[in-house]
Amino acid sequence: MMMPSYNLTCSPFDTKVLYDDQEMDLFVVDGWDFSCSFITSPEDSSVMSSDSCIREAVVENEYYYETKETCNELQACLEMEGLETISRGEIESICEWINEEDDTSLIHLLRAYGEAVENGEEELGEVVVGAINDKSSPVGNTMERVAYNLFGLSEGHGGYMRDEAAKNLIAAFRVMYQSLPDGRVAHFTANTAILDSIPDDAGVVRVVDFDVGEGIQWPPLMEALGRKGKALRLTSLRTKEECTYSFWKFEDTKKMLLSQAKQCGVKLQVEEKSIEEIGIEMMRMQGREWVVFNCMVGLPHMGRRRPRASVEGFLNEAKGMVEGYGGIVVLGDGEAMENCDGYASYFDFLQRHYQAVFESLERNLPVYISEARAAMESLFLGPLMCLVAWLRDWEETRKSCNFQKETRLEGRKLRLESLTEAEEMVRGENPYSVKIEGVRDHEMVLRWKETTLVQVSTWM
Repeated sequence: MMMPSYNLTCSPFDTKVLYDDQEMDLFVVDGWDFSCSFITSPEDSSVMSSDSCIREAVVENEYYYETKETCNELQACLEMEGLETISRGEIESICEWINEEDDTSLIHLLRAYGEAVENGEEELGEVVVGAINDKSSPVGNTMERVAYNLFGLSEGHGGYMRDEAAKNLIAAFRVMYQSLPDGRVAHFTANTAILDSIPDDAGVVRVVDFDVGEGIQWPPLMEALGRKGKALRLTSLRTKEECTYSFWKFEDTKKMLLSQAKQCGVKLQVEEKSIEEIGIEMMRMQGREWVVFNCMVGLPHMGRRRPRASVEGFLNEAKGMVEGYGGIVVLGDGEAMENCDGYASYFDFLQRHYQAVFESLERNLPVYISEARAAMESLFLGPLMCLVAWLRDWEETRKSCNFQKETRLEGRKLRLESLTEAEEMVRGENPYSVKIEGVRDHEMVLRWKETTLVQVSTWM
């Protein structure tokens, strides 16, 4: 079977980026094209209606960065009756960590912050945050940059870097997507599982996509379906959530995908519907239509955070429809959660996860573009590292049932050929590893050293 390709040559984000009919100069970073400046590029009118779209997304997305007001909201969530003052022992420990010069001090301080939040120690948390901010830097070592994106952005810093990165959004996006294997491995694994699941008599493949974003997952699938003579109906989920701004507008993504479909020779329909509308249509579904529920969440190139409650809600609706009408559910989770017994362990898990993401990005981009890398980190990773959203997600996770634990669907076994192809994406002497896991061999897991970067699971 022909595997979908992920070299972006058949993609809406081609090798050259045009700005008002002028080519933007690009330079090569380890084989990838990249803009030589984050400062002076005009808008890309073929992708978004205006630069104001980007600025709107940056300014208004509540998951982008915390203002002082939202920090106060976080602290309000933590207030407890009978709050004790900081003990002498805690002060002495913090002072010791402040005086340390290596990464160990930041690790201790981050752990102390998670424990302060879990215990409702507001005063201690404020002291720890101040100490962390003193040690963080947008262009420092890995831990300093992680700390900066967690806490520095919450203080309103980093706006200039975000604005400059947003001016060259397409180039920055392409470098982020190609430099990190997270998105490429997730998309390849998902698309291969989708292709393997399609019945021979299905004439139309309908994909219900939780977060279509820029649509970069779908051109390789369109190529493969074109060769099979099957049509694609892509349904983007219309959400009722407030402040789920994206850099990418649905109509622009639709236009790019339709253009791509012409090149790939596949019949494509792109639409936007609510989950309720999709449910009604499923009851009238024709027999030759194969339904796929696709959910990609928390991947570095996506640049925005979706509430875990929304993710679980979508998956549970998908589960019910697949149980009733057939189809497949695919989840690519960039924050596949471990079992955590409290917020401190949950915070530590996420902090270690993003430390691994920052380390891998640092390895794949040369040191001489550290400022450009810092700008991309604040633009794409910063929105995923929102403390208010982390706390909300933790509270929702505690209250809600987990789709993977509750579903009656069976995991669909992934093929060893898929593992071989995924391993090719991360080949070489590096700390990446890819494995097929799960009781039914239905999970593809990409790791950096011992830390999971993304987990792709399939059910039928």
